Amino acid sequence: MASRQQERKRRVSAYCKTAVKTSALQPRALNHFIVDNKHKVVYCYIPKVACTTWKKIMAQLVGLKGKSVHEQRFNLLSFHSKAKVRSILQNYYKFLFVREPFERLLSAYKDKFTRKTNVWKKYAKKVKRSVGLRLGTNSSTIADNGEITFQEFITYLIDVNSKGGRLNEHWRLYDSLCHPCNINFDYIGHYETLEDDAPYVLHKMAVDQFVSFPPVHFTSTKDDLQRYYSKLPREDIIRLQRIYRRDFEMFGYKALQSFGNVMKPADANQS
Repeated sequence: MASRQQERKRRVSAYCKTAVKTSALQPRALNHFIVDNKHKVVYCYIPKVACTTWKKIMAQLVGLKGKSVHEQRFNLLSFHSKAKVRSILQNYYKFLFVREPFERLLSAYKDKFTRKTNVWKKYAKKVKRSVGLRLGTNSSTIADNGEITFQEFITYLIDVNSKGGRLNEHWRLYDSLCHPCNINFDYIGHYETLEDDAPYVLHKMAVDQFVSFPPVHFTSTKDDLQRYYSKLPREDIIRLQRIYRRDFEMFGYKALQSFGNVMKPADANQS
């Protein structure tokens, strides 16, 4: 376990040494960091990476009850002054969990767009508009039966990214949420090894006598990768790989392992 963690940290460090240097973080950029002052713990949450369960655990640790965890008023790092942020990051135990980027992307689509969620209501027209622009068709003329296909969602995501727009937190890049090149995390967990990583990190935080991670039940998303992504145009897969390249490289994921025969090695070189 320790050697695996060392390798994860080494990979992030190696990537960050070659990455374009960013300016110093402002507190407002730290709004995905939940702070537990009692146990001196900071958790950077990434949607679609078991974050609901982790938020429940953080709520237990800080004594929050009664609301959905996504509605709780957590103590976020972004609420604090620069001096306090610096002190917390130097003295608290900091952890995050990541997931294979394209699996997370598919999970976001299945959760938010296959039924009329609040995210669906917010983005449905925007998605259709992007599809209309690609097809050279007025979006109002596109048949609207309420369904947003995976390909339409991907068309929208690529369109927004190409225009420099801000991606929703459910499909935003990991380094835009948790800034691992600016913050030295004590633990980097992977969704794929959640059963091992979760109890270990709770033990390292010295809170395993207060809380425990529930049994892990993985969804079918990993098995669905081939079925969904094989329907995308090859050029869109290459564009997606470019968009999420930082997440793949920083955390040791490989797109070709996700897609099997959907992409050929030559396609990966185009990214």
